[in-house]
Amino acid sequence: MPRDSLSQTGRRILPRVIATGFTAAFLGDERTLREFVAGDLVARRSRTLGEVPVLTLINDSYDPLTERQLRVGVDKDPELIRQFTPFCGRPIAEIPDPYGCHGSYSDHFIEALVERLKRLDIHPVVLDTYQAYHRGSYAHYVSATLANYRRIQELLSESCHDYTIRNLFHVQCPKCLRIDGTEIEQVEPGAVAYRCARCGLDTRQDPGTLRGKLSWKLDCAARWNLYRIDTEVFSKDHLGEKGTLNVSRLVSLHFYGGHVPEIVSYGALRISRDLCGRLLAMLPPAMFKELLIEHLTRDLHVGPEYLENFARLYEVSPGVSYVAFVREELPRRALEVGRTLDSCSSHLNPRTVADRALVEHANRFSEFYYKRRHELRLPDLGAIAGAPGATVEAARDLLRHVLELRDGERPGAGELKVRIQSHLAGQPPAPGLYPFLRGVFGQQDGPSLTTLLAILPREYLATVHLVLSGPALALGTPGISNVDTERSEHRAA
Repeated sequence: MPRDSLSQTGRRILPRVIATGFTAAFLGDERTLREFVAGDLVARRSRTLGEVPVLTLINDSYDPLTERQLRVGVDKDPELIRQFTPFCGRPIAEIPDPYGCHGSYSDHFIEALVERLKRLDIHPVVLDTYQAYHRGSYAHYVSATLANYRRIQELLSESCHDYTIRNLFHVQCPKCLRIDGTEIEQVEPGAVAYRCARCGLDTRQDPGTLRGKLSWKLDCAARWNLYRIDTEVFSKDHLGEKGTLNVSRLVSLHFYGGHVPEIVSYGALRISRDLCGRLLAMLPPAMFKELLIEHLTRDLHVGPEYLENFARLYEVSPGVSYVAFVREELPRRALEVGRTLDSCSSHLNPRTVADRALVEHANRFSEFYYKRRHELRLPDLGAIAGAPGATVEAARDLLRHVLELRDGERPGAGELKVRIQSHLAGQPPAPGLYPFLRGVFGQQDGPSLTTLLAILPREYLATVHLVLSGPALALGTPGISNVDTERSEHRAA
């Protein structure tokens, strides 16, 4: 037995299997993620109790592709819609990938979902329903269903106020291969009679040769027993008397083996149109997850005002809210991160990579709410045009002095800022120096000029100094005298 399956007392620790589910017919937006964030929460809490959690993502890849799902999946591309509409009604696992990069339609979108979850530090084990049916894993439950077809329908009708399911099993038509148009008309020992509304096939077939899948609520009960699921994450919509939980529980207890997991429920998630599709880009992963689980069982409607209020309370570091970080720290942090922009991410330490990610999320939040983006920008040559020669001269001298300071004892940013301030205090007044350099740097907002000079990359400042000293000015920049140009050429030499 593997060591990690033993407790310190030598007793075997069984994993806690936590189930989430999805039909990978499209990637969707953030509204599809609350279930997985809830499952991840259960897994993390389980781990703190000394358990071994296994978070599973059950991909219902035997489900038929609908036209609505197709439109969303191919981003309403008219050519792809035309090309793939004939596949609608077939299991998504059997449909080609519309983008040609995976083995099937299902594979394309489940991989995209897994990658999205990975960025949220959620790592489920994918269980593929189509493959499980074709391996025969569901055979026992299919046989039990067909053998008790009427009894199951009668039980549901008696227990759920005349509710029943017309098709307990969805046959995949052997003629047109669709699974959404067949209806079982009669089940008897040795034969199942069904008709396909898609292609008109009307036939009888031996139950042992049928291809298809159990209806959703029965499939749920079957997988509880098949995978011995300990915890299932469910939307509150599934908890009504005729909902998935109640129907699945009845079928499991009476026909499938009796296993019923613990249920963790979550409320509905609505996102305003202007935020839909933006949340993952605007919020750090930990913050996004906290937004979805803070009041897990409540219905949640995220609009701009709600999100900004949440960001005023959520702390990205002790005592610093996300809004405070965006408004006060981002302008400086964005420039500090800019020092490593040309470095290969694989060579950066994890802290630097995390800082980059935080800055990018915060910038998108800033753009949405405050219409500002903070980043290292190329020097603006247009800001030099028309500048007085004395201002350009003073800027050139200041940059030279800053470069000498940074090439010397290499003081920290705080000490460097003090030295720059001391230097400026001892220089004659230079009209327009501060706004001129801010314009050249493209940093009209954000940190003070002395802070900018202390934290902008050394190579960046050297480039600006070269521009202010170079041939471009010798061509006759308006406002710069010949004497100033001669001085520039002499110093450049």
